[in-house]
Amino acid sequence: MRRFTFLMLIAAITIQGFAQKKQYQDITDFTYQTQNLDATNEGDAIKINVKSGEQGIITFNPKNKYWDLTQWVFFSIELENLTKEEVRFEPVLLYDNPRRKGKFKPVKNKHIGFLRNNENLEFNCVMIRDKVNTPDYPQATDFPQMKGMPGGVILNFDGIDAKHIKALKVIFPKQEFEREVIIKRLFKNHPGVPELYARNKEDFFPFINKYGQYKHAVWEGKITDGSQFAEAIIKEKKDIKAHPSSKEWNRFGGFANGPKFEATGNFRTQKINGKWWIIDPDGCLFWSTGVNGAGKLTVSTPLKGREHFFEGIPSKNKDNALLFSKNSYSHGLANLYRKYGEGSEEEYVATSLKRMKSWGLNTLGGWSAETVGEYPEELKLPYTVYINSVSPALNDKFPDVFDPLWKEDVERKIKAKAAFVKDDPFFFGFFINNEIHWGNPYSFANYTLAKGADCAGKKVFVELLQKRLNTIEKFNKLTGASFKSWNELLQTKVSNDKLRTSAIKTINEEHYTTMCEVYFKTTKALIDKYAPNKMYIGCRWHGTHKNKINTTVSAKYLDILSFNAYENEVEFYPYPHESIDKPFIVSEFNFGALDVGKFFTGLGYASSQRNRGEKYKNFVEGAMRNPRCVGAHWFMWANSTTAGRGNGENANCGLVSMTDQIYYELISYIRETTYRMYNYRTNK
Repeated sequence: MRRFTFLMLIAAITIQGFAQKKQYQDITDFTYQTQNLDATNEGDAIKINVKSGEQGIITFNPKNKYWDLTQWVFFSIELENLTKEEVRFEPVLLYDNPRRKGKFKPVKNKHIGFLRNNENLEFNCVMIRDKVNTPDYPQATDFPQMKGMPGGVILNFDGIDAKHIKALKVIFPKQEFEREVIIKRLFKNHPGVPELYARNKEDFFPFINKYGQYKHAVWEGKITDGSQFAEAIIKEKKDIKAHPSSKEWNRFGGFANGPKFEATGNFRTQKINGKWWIIDPDGCLFWSTGVNGAGKLTVSTPLKGREHFFEGIPSKNKDNALLFSKNSYSHGLANLYRKYGEGSEEEYVATSLKRMKSWGLNTLGGWSAETVGEYPEELKLPYTVYINSVSPALNDKFPDVFDPLWKEDVERKIKAKAAFVKDDPFFFGFFINNEIHWGNPYSFANYTLAKGADCAGKKVFVELLQKRLNTIEKFNKLTGASFKSWNELLQTKVSNDKLRTSAIKTINEEHYTTMCEVYFKTTKALIDKYAPNKMYIGCRWHGTHKNKINTTVSAKYLDILSFNAYENEVEFYPYPHESIDKPFIVSEFNFGALDVGKFFTGLGYASSQRNRGEKYKNFVEGAMRNPRCVGAHWFMWANSTTAGRGNGENANCGLVSMTDQIYYELISYIRETTYRMYNYRTNK
């Protein structure tokens, strides 16, 4: 195939008084192959044609096995749409990861972009990098507790190896019209190390200003002066006046003019014509568009060992003590006081409720303000409460459900929160725990046997082993152990590598199933006791911790299963298993970008703020087409802090920034999607 070349950027860009190195580098050393599309070279570009109703693919490969993008933030592509329709395209980076050796399994890194009719677009493919490749990024030692580093290099627990990119595949999925697109160039985009940092570290630090923002960049919405807070309030009032709420909604955010069903005064679920729905307290169809952390702007960032990151952190005293928690400081809360005055947390909940109605979001999801019941009905929206109860623990995020102390703890917490919500029709439901480490029957056998005799769960497991195997000798033969008695097994904290617990698979599964049963049966009974007829909406499964056993058992007790799904789409989401006829809700999803002074996109990524909105619309519309999905909640209300929140997360995950600046471009797509969601879902 003929290689096409591009003009290189010649002009130097001057930023903050010093010469900035070249911001991109064209990629010219490639060949390409096509599948089910026509491609022709036109000068320095490639013109492609994809037939109506068909999928086409063009794949670019380096001539010398790999492209090295270690020191660049994005692999970018410039395209032009010659058709009169919006064209969807899906760039996918293919790579090797030698440091993973035999354990290497590529992560999904498909992007989704949308070309407007007759548009020319530069699209940035985000490269979340595998933390195993940290040695490629010596700057990482200067930025502890940060997944995204200044410049935009992201190191996560898994990801791609940017040094070994072996292909860029661009998929044009089926659309019911012929598509003509010009691919103008491929390029390495945005240096991964800030020029100022590379030239002089002493001048680079501190790199976070008093508002919690990155100092060394400019973007729309950045606060540089306190007067901008007042300007933002004026702008928001005009925006809300222009967009008061969806005309589809009733007082709960349900389908006001849709079909009516039994009104019970509480939220409930019902399957209607093969499609699951929530029914609101007035008997109207309800689909939950929500956001986590609503009504809060308080995310803190650790200071210890990183004091040189920040400027403008005040000395702690009695007047500002609320801004500090142990060794952390809350830029968000400080900005809340700057914008709305001291003691403004209560007023911010009301502000958030007004925003949500205007934006088309009808549910306060997990981690949100739980005081909604105290507000006037004209402000209220459906809300959730979250209960955390994992003590005594069997592993770091799962309780020993056989221990009566756990039941006492979860009962106390459910009773306390139920007292405030049990009579409120706006109360949506209970989340109990978050992202439990459910593991599997094999891992839980190991967790349990590693405990001592004081572990209630171990006593139950050993009793089951004795009941099924009769003799300790049979247990020893199967597992390779050498215990003299069942009591010795109970008393011994068994190392995971000492037993072949896989040899007792059926017993492991029986115990695991019983454990799941006790967990969900206990929590459901307590909700029914203290808040009868209120929904139980699950434990917010994530990653590989959802399996057929725990979801099947849960379906006997949950009203709605909840999944934190950092996926591009959930129209064909494989959970819960097809044999489980229960609705689910996406309790977390998001898409972040690196064009507003943030260094980490989050697990969901986008090319730009516009693309965040496009992907929101695509995700939620797909969720509404899924007959079992009854809602989707964005994670979360406000961005993580710029320097990270302890676990390293410092993402552009919010609907607002940590200075409470609204991402209006994203909000416009949310409104476009949710203002018409009931007509959309009932017509699909």
